[in-house]
Amino acid sequence: MNLRYITCSDPRESIILSDMISVLNLSPLVEIGMQASPGPMSSGNPRNEWFNALLKHVVNTNRPSNIAVHVNYDWCDALCSGGAMPDEIAKWMKMPNFNGSAPAIRRWQLNIGDGTGKFKPDAVARLIKDNPRHEFIFPYNNRVADKISALHKTGANFSLLYDSSYGYGVLPDAWYPPVYESHPMGYAGGLSADNVTKNLNKISAVLPQDYKTWIDAEGRLMKEDTRHWDVNAVMCYIKHALMFNDSQRSH
Repeated sequence: MNLRYITCSDPRESIILSDMISVLNLSPLVEIGMQASPGPMSSGNPRNEWFNALLKHVVNTNRPSNIAVHVNYDWCDALCSGGAMPDEIAKWMKMPNFNGSAPAIRRWQLNIGDGTGKFKPDAVARLIKDNPRHEFIFPYNNRVADKISALHKTGANFSLLYDSSYGYGVLPDAWYPPVYESHPMGYAGGLSADNVTKNLNKISAVLPQDYKTWIDAEGRLMKEDTRHWDVNAVMCYIKHALMFNDSQRSH
């Protein structure tokens, strides 16, 4: 097993940009997962302005950086039902990376499930087909299994993020192998700096030796009394995951 990305999700505008850049610079495997919904991320709001400042730095810096957008609520409904693409999403999708060779934001996670009721498999398949330079990711758990099965039957290319806790940050009793051979799968749910090595060993045990996956942590990267990132916890989580990945590659 090899890691494609070590994803750190839901940073907010309370984090100074220099700290965000330090996190991104730790490794080419680091990915920032930005939660996006109409309220805080609409044009003119502080989080939107902060995120656009981060994107500007990424685009103007002569090095690759990984930023994913995790789309929620009404914006997710629009993308999954064939509705008009929200203006901010359309703008971010068109933004090129630092040398114009790829999108600045390549990975898009559409958080179907709680809070998102509209899902038309054919509309989602068209969205994926019309944006071939982007990777589209969908959560996978018991609540959305039927929707994912219907999308799979369209023949669309997409990825899955296994999270049995439905985004509530609870470790599963067991990690499961990929649901579909043709769709890459990552893993989330309760991961932290303290437990990531142990759980990467468990995930590795259910995957083929050469499988490329990713992990995504969010809730346990936050300070206990706020929804703000603990930057030290974020860096420890990344460093422990990198150590595990290096050990796998040396075998």
